Amino acid sequence: MSPPTLQQLVAFRAVARHGGFSAAADELQMSQPAVSQQIRTLEEQLGVMLFERRPRGTVLSSSGEALLQFALSTLDALDAFSIE
Repeated sequence: MSPPTLQQLVAFRAVARHGGFSAAADELQMSQPAVSQQIRTLEEQLGVMLFERRPRGTVLSSSGEALLQFALSTLDALDAFSIE
């Protein structure tokens, strides 16, 4: 299993925040299929479903909830890091 890429974590966080792929794509200035592919690849790498797809959006699965905590702490740490 390979670790998630930074791009996958950013896409994952956006989908989790917005509850859908289209709004996440708008935020990230990517196409909806590109965001969907990032999540699909991440799910395949991890071997788990991260979201429950529903007619009115997506909801985090229990595995998605666990990954969200990792993604938030990782991305927050990267945001806080600066080289002077």
